[in-house]
Amino acid sequence: MNLKRSLLWLCMLMQPVFILAAEPAPGYKLYGFVRNDFYYNSRQNVEALDGLFSIFPKPTEPDNLGDDKNATANAEMLSIATRLGIDFTGAPALGAKTSAKIECDFAGFSANYYVIRLRQAYVKLNWDKTELLVGQTWHPLFGSVMPTIPSLNAGSPFQPFNRSPQIRVKQALGKNLALTMAATYQMQYMTQGPNGASASYMKNALLPNLFASIENKTGNWTTGLGLDTKTIRVNHQTHSSLSAVAYGQYVGKKLQVKAKALYGQNLSDHLMIGGYGVSGNDTKYGEATYTNFNTLTSWVNVVYGTKVQVGIFGGLSQNMGTDKDLLANITGNFTAYGYGFYNGSQELLDQVYRVSPHISYNLNHIRLGLEYELTSAQYGTIQANGRVYNPYTVSNHRAVATISYIF
Repeated sequence: MNLKRSLLWLCMLMQPVFILAAEPAPGYKLYGFVRNDFYYNSRQNVEALDGLFSIFPKPTEPDNLGDDKNATANAEMLSIATRLGIDFTGAPALGAKTSAKIECDFAGFSANYYVIRLRQAYVKLNWDKTELLVGQTWHPLFGSVMPTIPSLNAGSPFQPFNRSPQIRVKQALGKNLALTMAATYQMQYMTQGPNGASASYMKNALLPNLFASIENKTGNWTTGLGLDTKTIRVNHQTHSSLSAVAYGQYVGKKLQVKAKALYGQNLSDHLMIGGYGVSGNDTKYGEATYTNFNTLTSWVNVVYGTKVQVGIFGGLSQNMGTDKDLLANITGNFTAYGYGFYNGSQELLDQVYRVSPHISYNLNHIRLGLEYELTSAQYGTIQANGRVYNPYTVSNHRAVATISYIF
């Protein structure tokens, strides 16, 4: 009797093992690249990742002798863009195909050295006509149309650049048409404000960043339109912004032609110029109220070739001023938050453009890239309408050389 009872208990204990053994193990695929970058700049820039990610040149800043401190060249070689990712595929669940992704690089920064940084981490469910993504990946404004260039900055500040935690649904509306809706929050790419760049402004507003777009894919062509709205909270003040994007591309066997245009507000979390400024006072709380800067941005990218690719990128970003007049403080100065405004000098970046020819040599696993980048920025003293007077131009001449082993 004791033997029968022991066998019964053994069978009960082994049952979960048999169930697990019957389920197929998730499949996975390792991918990534080992990348080394060398760059040279003719002047100091607003940048990230120790200069590997260049955005736009800094304004003039006179030293004690009247010389421009930012008119100083610099050069560096870095390997921190090296990337590692894993794509997972699993058994169907809820009637959908399941997959997941983990992706990281070595561009996280500590006090003394670079560390592993999370880039993407999401779970995805795919039904026949519906796709649900939950986790961190590229913000929908980055989109399915982005420049093909050697530089790591991917066209910033003309191309929105942002990866965020999100819930995204993509619904097929026909053979070629799809609707995308997303709710995103901030983590690594954050809105600027009185406390610096922080995710707390959106967190305290409770509402996520909301996005919706319609995209059509037909053969070699992709076109789309999208709307993006964001709400932040600074102290007791809730402030909203709205952006619209249009994009298109043709990708053939050898020729690629891509373009994007965006009319946006308060997009500092996308590493773009503009933001918001103080326009009044709330009498109830004695706090500042805010108005948006409006920015019109566009870029075009043409690339030809396969093994040897030659191309050119051109971008233009123009500050269009504020919705309401800015309010000066008792010293006569204006207060604003975002990329391109300098409170001490009261200077504002009003326009920036870039022209960058490039060439790439692509083998099975090796990719070589060379790019020259001319970026010119027009600064001036800020006015109440959010524009500038007495403008002047500074330019950065940048050369980038890259070598990557892709696996």
